[in-house]
Parts: sequence; structure tokens; C-alpha cells
Amino acid sequence: MNLLVTNTQEDQAYLIIRSLREHVDNIFVAVEEGGFFKRWSGMSLWSRFVKRRHRVPACGTDWRAGRLQKENTEAEEAYIQAIEEICRRESIDCIFPSYDSDVYVLSKNRERLADQGVVAVCPDYGQLCRFLDKAETLEAARKVGFPIPRTRMITEIDDLAEAAREIAPPWVLKPRCDAHAANIGLARHKDELISVFRQLQNVQDRPLLQEFVPPETKRNFYVVVGRDNEVVSVLSPKVHRTRKTGLQTPCAAVESSREIPLENELRALLRELGAWGGFTVQTIVDARDGKQKLMEINPRFGHNLWYQTELDINAPLMLLRIARGEDPGSVLPIRDGVILLDPLWDSLHLVGQALDQSAAWIRRVFGGTTDEAEPYEKESIRQLLRQLRSEYFGNRPRVTSPLNRGYFSDPLPPLAHFLSVLGKTIKRRLR
Repeated sequence: MNLLVTNTQEDQAYLIIRSLREHVDNIFVAVEEGGFFKRWSGMSLWSRFVKRRHRVPACGTDWRAGRLQKENTEAEEAYIQAIEEICRRESIDCIFPSYDSDVYVLSKNRERLADQGVVAVCPDYGQLCRFLDKAETLEAARKVGFPIPRTRMITEIDDLAEAAREIAPPWVLKPRCDAHAANIGLARHKDELISVFRQLQNVQDRPLLQEFVPPETKRNFYVVVGRDNEVVSVLSPKVHRTRKTGLQTPCAAVESSREIPLENELRALLRELGAWGGFTVQTIVDARDGKQKLMEINPRFGHNLWYQTELDINAPLMLLRIARGEDPGSVLPIRDGVILLDPLWDSLHLVGQALDQSAAWIRRVFGGTTDEAEPYEKESIRQLLRQLRSEYFGNRPRVTSPLNRGYFSDPLPPLAHFLSVLGKTIKRRLR
């Protein structure tokens, strides 16, 4: 079997390659055109497990603008034609997309590719639409009783005043179609709300207005759903520690757990949405009432795919088999109480915390103002070091992210990952 993996700048593309390299004959990657950093910063194209890489046009412009339609736009058609040429040249059997825009475009053209003998590992367009549109996802959750933040869809600026009366500030404005928390704005008063709305209108019409959910912690679900719309595999690790980057709170350390909170509601939601595939269901635990609130569902694997693969859940292989109409295979019981760690992010976070606390101490000494709390600022360096020591050197079973490993077996991808993460961290701190 010859496999094509798309969107090489995403970490999950490399994790998919690692998971499938022993189950296919050859792996090829499609590298989207763009700036130098976009083309060359991803891990996948540097992997020795990849036989060849091919350039393709970018396909996400119309999706990011919220233009969801069955027919291909001009940019999407150019992308599909490039994909078809790769399939002919390399005798591709399966295409595995790794990002929302690729999943969207390939789903629209799934039958077209199937006529050429190529299986796209994504559901049909009609099934996928309700996942791609956050408003549709949240409405499905409300219908089955899965808790969500208070939400209004805003079509015109006149709707803002009514929505602001119903939902207390601060408010979150977000596009209905996007990923990586891009273009999300936070407004604390009405004038700021109007300003953020006008900025977002330049990106996408009909944004969502939501109440701001103060996070106590987060609890995601990493799910594989079969053709019968029933859950084949689900993992929901407990979060030990998060790192905050703007409005995002990515996980920095988690612990495997056989407990699945809101399991009945989760299964009912996925049945209601009615698509097979690999999904990341993102929820935040509300600090006000302790309830999990649904933020969004990504219709693909995310950069935390390694939580599943390191716990012996080969989710990409299961999904590949489902796409080909095969039995996904059995899933062993999840190992309970395993700590999953990312040494690179923990190291950078420890340095960042030291810088934040040092800057806060200098401001206090010289009578300056203190900025709003940064991640971990309420904890001392000693407390953080104690926590890291117990996780990395305690008696508990642990695994570390494969994104930081493999310097001897596959050296260039982890090096590329290190440089990319370091560069993004420095850039964010210099803003």
C-alpha cells in the first residue's frame, strides 16, 4: 500500500507517519506552498520514513473565510488536481489528511478519488459539515444535553447589543470555521466588543459570541468512531498541568485514566453528529460550577495524538482500516495512571516562569506595576520544580512525547520540532 500524508507542518502528520510506517509499503507527503517557514518547518518532510515529498497549492483560504460548499472553489480545484497527479505518479492507494482544511477539501472529493482507486481517510462531506461549523456542533451538543457555554450567533452588528444583554462580560468572539484558536477575540466592555466584531468580520461572516469560561482545568476526549457512528476507542486523560498561550490552554502534563466523564453524553453527541473518523473533543472545566463545557470538536487527530499511540492505541491504523471498510481491530484496556510528559515544553515553561517571576520581583522592588498573572505565577519556582521532580523521577509509570525522541533512529524531525517550538516561544514573548 502506498500512502500520501498531507499538511506536513502539523505535528500530527509526523505522528501518523510513525504509526503507519510498518503497515504500508511507501509513505509520501504533500507539502503546501507558502512562505519559507511554512514549507520547511514541519517534521514530516524531514523524516527518513518518507520516500518522496511533493509540492501542492494551499487549499485552506476559502475554508478559513467560512465558505463551506459542496463544489470546489478555484483554489480547491487546483489543490485536488495536484493531489490527483501525485496519486497517478506514485500509485497512491490512500490519502491521510492531518488538518481541518485538508479533511474538508478531500471529503468533498472523496467519491472522485474513489473512482480513481484512491481511498481518502475522511468522512463524506455531508457527514463532516456539522463538525466544521462550530455553531452546528454546539447546537448538536445542546440537543443531547452535553454542556456548552452560553452562545449566540451574530449575523449583524445590531445583534451584538441584544447578545451582550443576555450574556455577561467578558465575551469571546470566534469564527465558526477555524483551528488553533486563530482569530479568537476577547472583549471586556461593549466598545471593545464592537471593535473585535468588526475585525472578525474581515475574516469571516456570522461569528459566534460566547460567554468567557474561566478554566479550572481542561479535559479532552480523543476518539475514534466507526462506520456505524459508534465509538471504537476513547481516551480522556486527566490534566496535571497546562500552559497558557493567549486564550489557549494546551496540556503540558496529563495522566491516563479509564474514567470517561460525560461518556453517555459524548456517545450521544457523536451519534447525533453522525460521522465516522478520528476526533478531538475539546472541553474546559468551568471554575465557577466545576462542569465540563464543550468548546469545539476537531474532525481529525491533533498534536496530542501521541497520548493514544504511546498507550498502545494505534488510532491512525484503526482509522485507516475503517476508511478501507475493514475491521479496526480490538482495543486493549487503557493503562491507568501513566503520566504523559513533554520535556521540551516543560523546560521552556520552567524558563518562562523564572523570567516572569524575576520580572515581577523587579517591578515590585522598583515600584512598578505588576502585569496580569502569567501561567504558574501563583506557584513558586520551588513548587514547580517539586512537581516536575515527582513526575519525571517519581515511582509512577511515565512516557515522554515521541516528538522529542528519535535523534538516533530519525534525527531530523525532532530537531525541526525543537527549532520550531523554540522559535514560536521566543516570538510570542517578544510581542
